[in-house]
Amino acid sequence: MAAAADIIKIEAPSQAYEGEQVIVDVSVKNISTVDKYIAVTGLFDSAELPFQFDYLLVSPGQTVIFRGWFTMPAKSITVMVWSFYWSGTQWVEDDSLTKNISLSILTPEFADFGITEYSRV
Repeated sequence: MAAAADIIKIEAPSQAYEGEQVIVDVSVKNISTVDKYIAVTGLFDSAELPFQFDYLLVSPGQTVIFRGWFTMPAKSITVMVWSFYWSGTQWVEDDSLTKNISLSILTPEFADFGITEYSRV
């Protein structure tokens, strides 16, 4: 079958803190000559990446954005996404793309401190 759903890009931060909500925007273009139902699925750290829409009807040449989100685990991860189109009888996997997201580490900041006054009680 001819390709129909081209993943143009994944927009997500390149790093995030543990526990931070990470938003992932996947831009998908209908590269066929007819309207197509297009869907996106994804994984992060072997867990399902939920998206705002199950599927969308996309016109030829139109690019749509599927928004997903997850909570950053305590390690760096790779987000993997796949696009699918409806053939009329089944969903056909068409394209895939990955994005690495590094875990940011909080580093404590210490200010200079000292004893400014001392009294003995």
